[in-house]
Amino acid sequence: MRTMNLRQMPYTRRGSYMVLSHLSENYQGRGNAEGLHLRTIHNDANTPLVARVTLRGVACDEAWLDRTALHFGSGEKCIRCCYADADTLLIQGSAGTGMQLDFLTGSGPYDYIYEVQHDGRTLYMANCYKNNNRYLVDVQAGDCLLDQQWEESSSLYSRLDIGGAQGFLCVIREIETEWDQQLIRYDFEVARQQTEDDFLAFLAGMPALAPQYQEMGYMAAFLNWSSIVRPDGFLKREAMYMSKNWMTNVWSWDHCFNALALAYGQPRLAWDEWMIMADFQDASGRLPDSISDSKIIWNYCKPPVHGWALRRMLRYMTLTEEQTRQAYAFLEKWTRWWMNYRRMDGLYYYNHGNDSGWDNATAFSKLPPVATPELQADMIVQMQVLASLADQLGMTDAAARWREEAQAHLTLFLNKCFRDDLPVAIQCSTGEVIENESLLPYEVLVLGKTLPEPIRRKIIAVLKNDRFLTPFGYATESPSSPLYRDDGYWRGPIWAPSTMLLVDGLEQCGETELAREVSRRFVDMVCQSGFAENFNALTGAGLRDLAYTWTASVALVLAKDYLTE
Repeated sequence: MRTMNLRQMPYTRRGSYMVLSHLSENYQGRGNAEGLHLRTIHNDANTPLVARVTLRGVACDEAWLDRTALHFGSGEKCIRCCYADADTLLIQGSAGTGMQLDFLTGSGPYDYIYEVQHDGRTLYMANCYKNNNRYLVDVQAGDCLLDQQWEESSSLYSRLDIGGAQGFLCVIREIETEWDQQLIRYDFEVARQQTEDDFLAFLAGMPALAPQYQEMGYMAAFLNWSSIVRPDGFLKREAMYMSKNWMTNVWSWDHCFNALALAYGQPRLAWDEWMIMADFQDASGRLPDSISDSKIIWNYCKPPVHGWALRRMLRYMTLTEEQTRQAYAFLEKWTRWWMNYRRMDGLYYYNHGNDSGWDNATAFSKLPPVATPELQADMIVQMQVLASLADQLGMTDAAARWREEAQAHLTLFLNKCFRDDLPVAIQCSTGEVIENESLLPYEVLVLGKTLPEPIRRKIIAVLKNDRFLTPFGYATESPSSPLYRDDGYWRGPIWAPSTMLLVDGLEQCGETELAREVSRRFVDMVCQSGFAENFNALTGAGLRDLAYTWTASVALVLAKDYLTE
């Protein structure tokens, strides 16, 4: 068994929008008590909280993961959970245990529980208007007592008390539209084995790691597998959310890093993960900032790292001719959007730090639009990838045009975005260099040996000293900067994507030892602190959302490519 910290990583499974988490008091201002909660990650819910789960007879502050089943307690007294399918959670208790489900009707109006008589049995439907869902509770072994107080059009409280002298088996099924009136008699062990088989098939497609990283690799795979949701609402494909804590979306650069980890042995899923934003590309070629089953956000965009990601994915997987055509069409529209809508005096620019993915980085300390060096580099890489795809498709004229465009932009970029051979960010409206201590400009290294040797040498010298490099990896703001903050989001903490891009650039430049050392520091930090959204650059402690998929994915890629012989 493995310790499962439900305060960090929620318990869920592939395809599911149902989550079990241990939440702190007043989670996100929701007014809840501390404890175990059933949550929904459907993004049309007014609140993610479905019900508070109170366990009896076992300690609920400690949990263990036995393959894909969750355990509370030990020995003869235990309560176990597993998913029978994406919409069905089983909770089984031994003799002397029980639980209460409090459906938190105080979170909004019209919530209550009503009895359903079917096939001579009594079931309970929790009508959760606050979640835009209903939950069918079927106690297949043991006893269930409904306790609620009705007032006008809602219940003041609605609780189910479940237990039994010989134990209990409770089935909780999410119902989005109408119940199909199918009552399946579940066997907990059969359901657990079916779920385990699904996970093990996923695990088999993950990269094989050195012995010291195999435990990390197992948990990274479990996090990524369990963070996938089934197609629903706006989502036409399976989607790996960034987290099933609170970052319950797909952002239009985050998905690229998850696709990298899938490329080794899950090519079909990797393709869907990389292409998922193409389903939402508008006529101009723009991509949304983020998507979910019920929300599409267009206020911002994200950087064009898609060409870079595909180039790296193709180390491990091949595309069919049809996939190559689709990839070319997607990247061409995306690249031309930047050319048509985000270029001033020849330089590509961001209208906000959020567009870069580095939301509050000090490179954006002056009013945008801002042209950053790494954006120019991403565009050049994407043009190079388009040229390569065009070659494969026999489109020789298009390939030549993209190479010419890439070379022309490289020439302009080298002329405008460097001072003393180091990259600088420029405020577009004034042409002024934005003084900053952000790591962001140094991501130009993704160009590798396309950069002139004097520039490469000077950038690598900075990356080798302690300006950004800490015992845990690259800080996103130099720790010597007056604007550095331990928990400053992009003003200090270490992040997975910035690490991945720089390691890739170092490798391309022939700095294999430094690439390996930075990878070791990052992966060892993840082994110590988990798969956090970001990390304190000076202590390695995890920050913000503590179960983040791109962190798991990048740790898998770095451990495989740089730390496994």
